[in-house]
Amino acid sequence: MLIDLLLLWLVTRRLRNRTRNVIYVIHLVLCLALAVAEVRYSFRLVKPGLDPTPPTAVILLRLGAIVAVLEAYFLSTLLWMPWLFDRMEKMPAEVLIAVRQLRARKSGFLTAISFLAFLGVGLGSFALCMTIAIMGGFGNDLKTKILGNNAHVVLDRERGGFTNWRPLLARVRAVPEVATATPLVQGEVMVTSQTNLSGVILRGIDPTATESLINLRRDLIRGRLEYLAEPRHLDRLSPLERRPVSARGEEDLAAAGANIRRDPLPVVAPGAPTETLPGIIVGRELASNLHLAVGDEVRVVSPFGSLGPLGPIPKTKLFRVAGIFYSGMYEYDTKYAYVTIPVAQRFFNHRDDAITAIEVRLHEVDRSDAVLAAVRPMAQGMNLRVRDWKELNQNLFRALKLEKLMIFLLLTVAIIVASFSIVATLLLLVTEKGREIAVLKAMGASDGFITRVFVAVGGLIGVVGSSLGTSSALIVAVVARRVGIPLDPEVYYIERLPVIIAPWDFSLIFVTAVIICLLAAAFPAWLAGRLRPVEGLRLD
Repeated sequence: MLIDLLLLWLVTRRLRNRTRNVIYVIHLVLCLALAVAEVRYSFRLVKPGLDPTPPTAVILLRLGAIVAVLEAYFLSTLLWMPWLFDRMEKMPAEVLIAVRQLRARKSGFLTAISFLAFLGVGLGSFALCMTIAIMGGFGNDLKTKILGNNAHVVLDRERGGFTNWRPLLARVRAVPEVATATPLVQGEVMVTSQTNLSGVILRGIDPTATESLINLRRDLIRGRLEYLAEPRHLDRLSPLERRPVSARGEEDLAAAGANIRRDPLPVVAPGAPTETLPGIIVGRELASNLHLAVGDEVRVVSPFGSLGPLGPIPKTKLFRVAGIFYSGMYEYDTKYAYVTIPVAQRFFNHRDDAITAIEVRLHEVDRSDAVLAAVRPMAQGMNLRVRDWKELNQNLFRALKLEKLMIFLLLTVAIIVASFSIVATLLLLVTEKGREIAVLKAMGASDGFITRVFVAVGGLIGVVGSSLGTSSALIVAVVARRVGIPLDPEVYYIERLPVIIAPWDFSLIFVTAVIICLLAAAFPAWLAGRLRPVEGLRLD
């Protein structure tokens, strides 16, 4: 792209302004048309199937569309940048001289190093903005998945369960910020199949609490949530529901001509047996590792069983797989399994209707501090811990913030390194324009005026370079978010590249780059201000 733009500028630099602008506009329109064509063709190549890996051609076409849009944007700068400089020449004298110094013809080496100064600041700002946007996207996606599969506020004890929780549950539900509050029974168990075994966290939930199970119901790719409460329907599953989980993705159910989630439950004959194995819902990765399908039997083993002559005897129980979910997080899809609360209470020997925790979901997750202040007095009498999602996942979010800060600092160093080109450019400019500086001082220009001129030159390099880099990153982020850069979900556990456009981050990067460039221009500007007229005219 840069070579294309450079060749176009070299070819058209000797043409008249109007002719040159017409060529730029035609090239700009062609780039945009190419970008639209590439995006449309890439969507035609995407076909639903068992393999979720995006074709390489789709990725290349969408990246090519982004490059074409960027080229169109840089072509537009060749149209509006001269107009902007013309308007800036009507500003105070320091800015007028600085703009004309940038636009004036220079020696070949000075021209090259000036171009590198603009390019270094622009690329540094672009890389920093895009990195922060992508990291913010991954962090936001992780936060969404964590909050979608976990409670926003949890009331529990450090060890064991607690009873008499129903009055407390009613009081928690009465808090205005609370969307729903449900009891929970959970414990660590071992799940074994005929081919493998794995350690999981068994969670007892209430299948009738619709509002709190929206995410689980949405994430089901096999079976139904209703099979937990009515496991006898597992005896009458259709062949489509009994399909094993593919390790490379899921087939489009709509394309298969069936939607197993919306069909009515089969009617059980009156003579059917009343005692059946309880149902269990497992994650896709766990089902793939254990080679499970809906309707299969699994054995759940708990280390907390009865006490025998030789010591503790693990407790085991058979379950039938009632559903398989895909949350988008590998840790949850391998470690979580769901049963009903009564089944979990009996399995973990929780007597007197004891539960492990109360999970609370909020209308607005950012209001968790207010909910903590309202709920903690209610839980003090029962010696319960009250923690919100920030405290439960504080190590993870702190690591993400620290990683974001370190990358910001490291890429800021890249901008600082690019600012060395500004120092070299201004030092050479002082040497080359010594005669002009001497003439200005002979005409009455003060040392401070000359200093401000060269500071303005460095500031213009910073403003133009960082604005081009930041705006280019903004355009790429918008196009990538709109079009989508596909990723392999088997590798990244996400289907497309997440991008978050944070105006505050982009503004901070722009201001930081400009400040660095101004600081880099301070020393050459000070030297230019100290130049004596006699020294500037001595060699002429």
